[in-house]
Amino acid sequence: MAKFQFVDWLEGISRFVRSKDRSSDRSERTRLHQIRRHDFTCFSDAQLREKMTSLARNTGADLGEDDLPEVFAIVKEAISRREGAWRFFDSTIKDQKLQAIHELALSVSQTIDYHNAVSDSAPIISHCWESFNNSIAPILVRQGLESWEQTLAGAALYVNQRSQVEYGAEIHLPACFYQTLRIHDEGNEFVFEVTDEQILAGLVMYQGNIVEMNAGEGKTIAAAFPAVLHAVQGRTVHVITANDYLAGRDAEWLAPVFESLGLTVSAVLEVMDEPERRIAYGKSIVYGALREFGFDFMRDNLKLSSAEVVQQDLNVAIIDEADHALIDEANIPLIIAGGAGEIPKIPAKLRTTIERLVKHQRSAVSALEKEMGIHEPSSDARLEILAKLYLADPDSAVLRQELSSDPKGLKRVIRVISEYRVDEEYEYLTGGLYYWIDNDGRSLCLTERGQDFVESCLGPMFEDAADIDRLSSSHAASGLSLASRRKEINELDRQLARRQNRMHLILRMIWGYALLKKEADYLVRDNQVVLIDKYTGRGRPDTRYHFGLQAALEIKEGVPVQPEHEVLGQISVRGFISHYSTVCGMTGTAISSKSEFKRTYGLDVIPVAPSKHVRRADLEPRMYFSKRDKFEAMLDEVRLCRLVGRPVLIGTHSIDECDAISQILTSDEIDHNLLNAANDLEEDRIIHEAGLLGSVTVATDMAGRGTDIILEVGLDRQITSNYIRLVGQLLNDGAGVVTLKCPTEQAAEILLSAISAIDLGFEVVTNSKDRGIEVVVQAHDRPAEERKISIDFGLGLFVIGAEASDNTRVDRQLIGRSGRQGAFGTSQFFLSAEDYLLKDAGPASSAMADTGIDSAGRTFLDGAPLNRHLEKLQTNAERDAESRRARIEEYTRVFEAQSFAYYRSRKEILCVEDCEAFIAALVAKKAAQLSQKYFPENQVDDYSNQFSDLSEELYLDYNVSAGALHGIDLNLIENGIAELLNNRIDQTRERFTSSDFSKLSTLLYLQTSDELWKEHISYVQSLILSTQLCGANGRGDMAAFTLTSFESYELFQTRVVDSFLPRLVGFPSPPTGGLQPATVELFQDVTQILA
Repeated sequence: MAKFQFVDWLEGISRFVRSKDRSSDRSERTRLHQIRRHDFTCFSDAQLREKMTSLARNTGADLGEDDLPEVFAIVKEAISRREGAWRFFDSTIKDQKLQAIHELALSVSQTIDYHNAVSDSAPIISHCWESFNNSIAPILVRQGLESWEQTLAGAALYVNQRSQVEYGAEIHLPACFYQTLRIHDEGNEFVFEVTDEQILAGLVMYQGNIVEMNAGEGKTIAAAFPAVLHAVQGRTVHVITANDYLAGRDAEWLAPVFESLGLTVSAVLEVMDEPERRIAYGKSIVYGALREFGFDFMRDNLKLSSAEVVQQDLNVAIIDEADHALIDEANIPLIIAGGAGEIPKIPAKLRTTIERLVKHQRSAVSALEKEMGIHEPSSDARLEILAKLYLADPDSAVLRQELSSDPKGLKRVIRVISEYRVDEEYEYLTGGLYYWIDNDGRSLCLTERGQDFVESCLGPMFEDAADIDRLSSSHAASGLSLASRRKEINELDRQLARRQNRMHLILRMIWGYALLKKEADYLVRDNQVVLIDKYTGRGRPDTRYHFGLQAALEIKEGVPVQPEHEVLGQISVRGFISHYSTVCGMTGTAISSKSEFKRTYGLDVIPVAPSKHVRRADLEPRMYFSKRDKFEAMLDEVRLCRLVGRPVLIGTHSIDECDAISQILTSDEIDHNLLNAANDLEEDRIIHEAGLLGSVTVATDMAGRGTDIILEVGLDRQITSNYIRLVGQLLNDGAGVVTLKCPTEQAAEILLSAISAIDLGFEVVTNSKDRGIEVVVQAHDRPAEERKISIDFGLGLFVIGAEASDNTRVDRQLIGRSGRQGAFGTSQFFLSAEDYLLKDAGPASSAMADTGIDSAGRTFLDGAPLNRHLEKLQTNAERDAESRRARIEEYTRVFEAQSFAYYRSRKEILCVEDCEAFIAALVAKKAAQLSQKYFPENQVDDYSNQFSDLSEELYLDYNVSAGALHGIDLNLIENGIAELLNNRIDQTRERFTSSDFSKLSTLLYLQTSDELWKEHISYVQSLILSTQLCGANGRGDMAAFTLTSFESYELFQTRVVDSFLPRLVGFPSPPTGGLQPATVELFQDVTQILA
């Protein structure tokens, strides 16, 4: 990524930001002092803008090192004014003294004196505060206002007057207004203080890094600094958000800041048409969702005129939730599809066949499960049965139970499978199956038995050698005319394509029926199949599978089959982001992926310490031996929280788990909100209620990212009072001692302070423990030996993780919902040996020795051994995921190299000034091709037949007679062919003006190439599907795909010329059916298979 002149100045920033001990790092204070010593509080709004403008104007394209602290200080002052002081002009003010000034200004604005003063001086005061203030000063003096009151009242009147005809950012106030408000704002109602951490994050992002900041630390404000710094240097800035809502919200929120400094801002939203988008992209700073930027990039690369392009140069990208966008979705393709679309034709017989096939496979699985019980537990025969079962159904309950009892069982099973694969005896393991599933459950391959069953139902399908031989014979046939040969070849090509499409469709149907699971991979909403984002848990109605897979799910679920559109172009997120000159970003969780950020994007990850001390207590996870025990333990925690009014957020990874917990809470008569992909339309309401007293929320991972749960005002005070009331009730009911276990010293201080303020008549002592502070409350009149009760004390939001994710970033996002901006909170994960991450890890006791018993007598494991075990499992899972992403990246890089080459060639065509020279070059290329085709190396075997074939092709494709070339020196035949073709093109040119012919040629060439490009895309996708659906062979598959796809790309380039020139000479006969309007869809099936 680009480095600028101030890199040395920033390197010190990077070093101290990484430091955990912020107070001891003098470098940090030095850098911040360089910014804060620039005091712009004495500048008016107009002077502040002029200062920024002059800095940009005087320094040229790049700001120097000495200018950067000054620019940061200007941005900081603008933010504090527009996001803080300007709230003074809102309708409601809490400070009664300041509210009275507002009300007085309102009454003054309704007087005749005021209207006369404003009307008489209208031309002068229209843009000048001083003139306005001088005009109304006598009126304010008569109101008996003090000087400072006159300043504030005058500002209120000025803003009210100017806002009727002018946007707020263009209304410039004097420095005395801000200084006066700062002095008299006793409650800090109008203070918006930019934190040191936000400034540091802005500096690090400007350097071109990923910043990790805790939730609630103000990433949106931090991003404003690099956005302004780049924009004032003439670079277009795209701030990439997760969705349209955030793009519109952030652009609207920060627009007063940017525009007060002379910059322009906009948001690109899905509802905008092309003219609106073109205007939006012309602004200095553009907010938008990643999909909008990516799709506009692709649309622009498929435009038929440079004047239609909407997006400008891709200079700077500032990416919010950077880990989700750049890591999790790096290779998910953004795909533009066009045309009216066709509903995939899936015969009822095919559906019945697939359902029967899956049923037979399940019968085979049941047989294997029964057979396993015949053999001894440690025998080789039993291990082979396990290997077969693992290939037949990796989710078999019997298989999972067997593996969970043997810590090394899974490794042995995989070793057996690998040995048979190496020895090419895979048929021994898979012979009794109809298909086998890869070890990650993400793709499958039909066995010979499965192919035989399909062909017995649907006819021959998997053997196309005879058709390939016929195709080769047709190419070599000399007894047929060229037109007849082409007709026969085209028919054979169509037959092969249909057969291949049917084969792929069958495999995708099986995949949809056998591998994709409802409520985990997709859900049915409003009579449609909606895919689920595995990282956020949200439904993605804008995302579809393609190549028949979506239709397979729709048929499986009995909902209407939606039409599929023809793919016009596609690009991965990684490929799109690579077009930006400078990339930086921010997120709450990036450190665990820092190596992948560096490898893939060349970006460093730098954490910024929170502005306030984190008071959240992250308790050690507990692992129970069954899901039932885990759920009951979680229920006990929720019951206690409900007693004291503490809000609870329970995070899950699937809709099924979410629903199961919801049913348990319902059966216990606990009111709660349920948030998952099935009801994500209610997300705003549910998240708003999640921080209220006594609320309980059960949510999938969608509550872990991009959501801020705001706690109810005074929540901790109410919770503490309820705890004290509960303790008193327990002691009055006969308990001898009640122990409140506080996770932190700060929580214990809050509790003790509240107890001391109330005369309970009880004795209170404290004990320090390894895991916090115990506050022991004992009745004076009762011996301590009587009934003892111990309860956990906690404040703020209690986050309960119902299962550990295979991605630590997902868990950290969930934890980060609690303890926002220094608030109290608690997080704890409740696990079971039956959870997805743990079920294949072998028996728990073999790796974890710390055993405990909870208050209900349930046994659980916790402590350092469990933590190490979980860390190892998650590290391995993340390493596997990164490997899968790297494999996908290999395929996407190959295809995107071709895409970008094609897009470049299109742009070159749009910019061609000498169209005649361009066409002449194509003619020369075609002439050379024909010469080499019929007279290779100027060799003659049968001149008469060779020349006859050449003549036939020239006449058939170009309506040109080659008689004049008969007998010509073979060294001159290439030039002779070119002359014939050029003469033919000249005949077409004569019917148009020079300008019209140039436009026609360009349009015709682009239409021709776009049509063939769609065919190339489809072919490359089929290559990937063929490679991955039928088993993987590592580097060999990749090498074969690369070679074949590039051969196809070269053929595509040749076909463009072969198709364009005949169309040009044959014009005005209709060259194409015209391009249909493009629609946008996201297709994920290829990525899913590769993953």
